[in-house]
Amino acid sequence: MTVTLSPSEHDIEVLPTIKVACQLVSVTPLGADVFSVHLRLPEEQMVAYHAGQYMLLERENGQWSAFSIASAPQQGRDLELHILARDAAPVALLQQLQKDGVAQVQMPLGAVHLSGADERPLLLIAAGTGMAQVQSIIEDCRARDFRLPIHIYWGARVADDFYTLTKCSDWTAMPNVHFHQIVSEDSGWEGRTGLLYEAVCSDIEHLSDYRVIVSGSPAMVYATLDALVAAGMQEEQMLSDVFAYAPREK
Repeated sequence: MTVTLSPSEHDIEVLPTIKVACQLVSVTPLGADVFSVHLRLPEEQMVAYHAGQYMLLERENGQWSAFSIASAPQQGRDLELHILARDAAPVALLQQLQKDGVAQVQMPLGAVHLSGADERPLLLIAAGTGMAQVQSIIEDCRARDFRLPIHIYWGARVADDFYTLTKCSDWTAMPNVHFHQIVSEDSGWEGRTGLLYEAVCSDIEHLSDYRVIVSGSPAMVYATLDALVAAGMQEEQMLSDVFAYAPREK
């Protein structure tokens, strides 16, 4: 299946991808083995990006790893990433950044972002550190005084996989934001349980009214796509980076 963008999603400036060296400002643990990495663009080389896009970080071996940008464009030179460091590769990358104090970056990349011409409520669905992309979009909406409803569904396998979202209290104070946390396999969790798409389909009757952005693994994204299409969403309503890097066979 190939998912194409609706015409309105193309009504936004295509920005050039630039390689640039960023200063490391801080690495802060957020819990659940997730770290907030703050970078700063050089003053003489500002790089524009859209909320929802991602960047590549260069490793010591010359390979590049992709991470969603968690900051919003309105933050100027300051960039944020959310990096899950449970495996050897991301742990080594964090150690490399802290040792060097500099990150070699390529940005921006990705076609997942909002078109200002598209005036529909937002449905943002994320698993794990997919919340980094969602954070960028919400912060951009907050800066632009976006008034339409924003429904956020954040899922984890167990409750201990949720990490601290430092801006969450700002979002929940917004009258148009509806924030949900869903756990799939934790019997000790006192909140909502099940699969993300089950919660979405239970809560939202008219899915055809929304712009939908999904952040997660290919399996999670395609399962969500199938469930939401079955519940009335059109395929072209959903945006995800997965459609570009892991297209499903027709």
